[in-house]
Amino acid sequence: MIRPFQVGDIFLIQRLSRQSTKLNTSHALLQPSSGLRAALTTVMPWNEAKIATYMLDQRGHELARLGFLQVQKRPGRSEADVLLLAPALDTALGHPAIWQKLLVHYCNEAARQQITRIYVDAPDQPLPVNTFSQVGFRVYTRQTIWRLSSYRVGTFSPVHRDTIRLTTKADEWDLRRLYAHISPAPVQQAEGFLTGNIVDKAVKPPILEWWQPTVRKSFVFEKKGDIQGLIDIAYGWQGIGLQLWTDFHQPDTTCIHHLLNHALTVISQENKAQPIYIGVREYHGGLGVALADYGFAPFTDRAKMVKHVVQWVRNPVPLLSPALESIREAVPTPFTFPEKPVHLNCETSVGAQSPLWSPITGVNEGE
Repeated sequence: MIRPFQVGDIFLIQRLSRQSTKLNTSHALLQPSSGLRAALTTVMPWNEAKIATYMLDQRGHELARLGFLQVQKRPGRSEADVLLLAPALDTALGHPAIWQKLLVHYCNEAARQQITRIYVDAPDQPLPVNTFSQVGFRVYTRQTIWRLSSYRVGTFSPVHRDTIRLTTKADEWDLRRLYAHISPAPVQQAEGFLTGNIVDKAVKPPILEWWQPTVRKSFVFEKKGDIQGLIDIAYGWQGIGLQLWTDFHQPDTTCIHHLLNHALTVISQENKAQPIYIGVREYHGGLGVALADYGFAPFTDRAKMVKHVVQWVRNPVPLLSPALESIREAVPTPFTFPEKPVHLNCETSVGAQSPLWSPITGVNEGE
């Protein structure tokens, strides 16, 4: 039996949360919260980021008995993120069947709620990736999270400010073009921004929208009136996240170093003594080499997965009646029956020739 979270599930949530798997890097590293606290937002929401919790409770089942799933819908978008699954697959109570039952149930709920895409940031390991794949999720990119310890932050000098500035509303068109240029087509499709005409896109690309529960600052690197890169700084209560957007395959790495140096300088000036994280996707070229120059080191490998939810669409269909073949009117045709033959009772003498009546001519032959 799978059902939404109820107040009576508090102790079960509290027990299972100790052996759960967190499936959203931004939540886990920057703004972590306990499974119980997140579940209570279902009945007592204190912010707009309401988290839905689904409970699996099948006491009589041997393998998949207890577990829960937490998901969060992205504000203003028909998308949702899987935040947490419990129990973890590598624990005594964990089993792939628990995850699959909960995920299948939520996929049906997502279709009813008109959610078109579900995202998960899973550990890049065979067991969790295969478990999600069997429910219809697919990997659209992989990334390595790099980490910089907080004690190294204050060692960077400021750069020239004339090439880097805060983003404005007027930058939206250039940032759309930048995202379409640097992101492979499968990634654009997975993130809801299809390739093609980028003028009439109703869904904004991730470079323009921020739905994480953290405070963000964005800076662009502009050269000769052309925006060549952008960096986001996300402030959480336990860590700081960076997100870099630029063409990583250019031989000139000036944009990368300017944006990284500027972001680290801003963080240093704000006296933020927290670790800093940044994701390097598999199509980001030599970004890892540049990060190593600033003291970053690989921290964890993740597989970014998405499931496109099939939507039920109701379209009016005209009711077609079977056409009846018309029958032509019967026209009577006159018909005349032949006259009834007349039999003559006459006596003939010997040697006399008896007359014969012809049915064609109606007269006696021989007359």
